[in-house]
Formats: sequence, C-alpha cells, structure tokens
Amino acid sequence: MQSAEGLRAKLKLPPIDQIGIVVRDMRKAVEHYETLLGLGPWTVYESSPDKYLFKGKPATMRLRQGKAMLGGIEMELIQPLAGESPFHEFLATQGEGLHHLAFHTDDFEGRIRQFQAAGFQPLLLVEAYVETYGGTVKACHFDTRAVGGVIFEVVWKSWLQKPRT
Repeated sequence: MQSAEGLRAKLKLPPIDQIGIVVRDMRKAVEHYETLLGLGPWTVYESSPDKYLFKGKPATMRLRQGKAMLGGIEMELIQPLAGESPFHEFLATQGEGLHHLAFHTDDFEGRIRQFQAAGFQPLLLVEAYVETYGGTVKACHFDTRAVGGVIFEVVWKSWLQKPRT
C-alpha cells in the first residue's frame, strides 16, 4: 500500500475542488447544512448520466444532487434514487457521510491515466449533460480509501473551461 505522501507526489493533485457527501433525504440535508453552517443558496437537481460505467460495466443510476459553495470549495450532497452506484453502496454499507473529494482537471483523460499508473482502476466513469449548468460533466471515481479513507474523484466541467482564443 502506498503512503498518502507518496500518492500525492505521484498524482500531483491540485487543490480540492469539491466535497461529496451521500445523504438519504436531500430536503432534510439541505435544511441541516443551511441551519448548522449557514450554507446556501443550494442548487438542487436530478440527474441520470448519458454514459455510465460502474466497476467497468455499463449501468444506470439516477441521483438527486444539491450543491452550494463552502468558501472556494463546492459542497455536493448526493441522494441516490435508482440504479446502482458507489453512492447506493456507500449508503447501504456506511450510511450518510463523506463519500469523496474531487479534483477539477483540464486534462480528464491524462488525470485518469495518472491514477491508473498509480495502481487505481475507475470505480465509476460518467459523462452527462447537466441542464442546470448548460454543459457537460465528466467524472471518474477511484477507490483510494486504503490510502486516505475516502474516494477521490477526477472531474471535468465544460462550463469551467476557458474559451480558446
């Protein structure tokens, strides 16, 4: 098993962009974080990815997602609704709680190769058009729990890309 320091050096991780928390009830979770931490406003929407692989096999899932900013980091609440996913498994085996830390990248495929070179295989690979943001998101989860107790996500969002000149 690699050390956290060794993994960070190998992957050259950028700053954390998002904290992902799995919840059972979006309405109650949003209310809790608004009251407890003063977080908000929240953007809440449902999604089903256009392309989705779970543990390397085609699958389906439907989620309710809630997003708000915590300083410069996006807080994402994830309520699994249907299908199969690491979010469903997490909720069934561990209950609600911290699921993943996400790192935004401009080089999605290159970052996936870095994780694979470090010995991690994709747990979830997804591409979806997100109407709420008017763009496409690509995300890949890697099970890095043996190193740091949490899943790492590599994410690319078209709406965050700089226009080409």
